[in-house]
Amino acid sequence: MPHLDPVNRWITLTTGRTLDQHATDPIPAAAHLPDAAATLRHLRTELLLAADQLRTRLINTDDLTDPTATVTGVVQTITDLGREYRQARDRVDTLIADTTRTVHAQTHEGRVVQRRYVNPGDTVLVVLPHTDSCRRLHLAGHTTHITVGTCDARLRPSGSVEPLRLAHPDAGIYRDPTNGRLYILRTTTGH
Repeated sequence: MPHLDPVNRWITLTTGRTLDQHATDPIPAAAHLPDAAATLRHLRTELLLAADQLRTRLINTDDLTDPTATVTGVVQTITDLGREYRQARDRVDTLIADTTRTVHAQTHEGRVVQRRYVNPGDTVLVVLPHTDSCRRLHLAGHTTHITVGTCDARLRPSGSVEPLRLAHPDAGIYRDPTNGRLYILRTTTGH
């Protein structure tokens, strides 16, 4: 298994599936896990940096020489980030505990998936994930060509005159946390 960040490793150990495997499951809770994990990962990093900044200020005795607001501002940032982190963690916990996701995982073997790295401007063939947005638009599970953008993707659903834009997670585009590159997933088995 390639190097996994702590959040991915925790979810893999907890659920028995990697985030990439969850992304290919036809269950909304599983399809939303990669995006929820990315939010948790980001907030965890921000919280760690803010805590480190406070620690550094205290070690360097900046709290004694700088205005009090310097330290209390960092403490307020930590408080705000802690609240956002708790909400993000609750979201991930809810998705992990989702009954439909759990039953599907117990009754279906995780798919073998490969990453294909993409760049903005590329047009690629994807299977749209089973996110709530894709299900509402009746696109979930459909194979279609998308054009990758920097934060969204463009596609033209069959029978539609106007192109449609989907956020990366809804278009089956993910960001590798170790190198920051965008990728799509391909299943390598007949599941």
